[in-house]
Amino acid sequence: MAQAATGRSHRIRHEPELDLLPVMNLFCVIIPFLLLSASFLEITIIEMSPTEGISTGAGTTSLAQSEEQQLQPKIILTNEELFLGTVFGTRSISRVFLEDRNGEMVNSYDYEALSEALGVFREELDAAFPSIPVHKITILTVDDVRYDNIVMTIDVCAYHDFNQPGLQVAAYNVLQRQIAAGAGGE
Repeated sequence: MAQAATGRSHRIRHEPELDLLPVMNLFCVIIPFLLLSASFLEITIIEMSPTEGISTGAGTTSLAQSEEQQLQPKIILTNEELFLGTVFGTRSISRVFLEDRNGEMVNSYDYEALSEALGVFREELDAAFPSIPVHKITILTVDDVRYDNIVMTIDVCAYHDFNQPGLQVAAYNVLQRQIAAGAGGE
């Protein structure tokens, strides 16, 4: 007599192999495309030196104590003008003008005039005080000056060996007092 079926087959079943070739082909196409379309950030760090306090009115004095700090120039960026304040006096360098940057009209300054003024100041400084190396410079600005204007100002300063910039943001009336306090020199 025949035996009852147990439900088991005597054939050996093979698991189908996983074919990764289409997936690998897909990645070989997608990865170079993603790398080519990716944008990589370039971050630049600007080393800033600590700045001393600025005078805020009658009765308060500047915190500058050393000779180098007393000789340290100040670039003052307002919404109307660019000033250079030095031990020899404060003078106007340029008025603000509108410039087209990427289709947008923005305030800008005459950086060539600033470069010339810093070059003249560097020569005067080296002639009058040859034993004192001055590398610090303070950039005083109101709070709504564009970042790219500050960076271009720092670049011009670094070109003339003022490679330790400090940045101070002050109220407009404080900057006006700084300009008026140094106006007697030139």
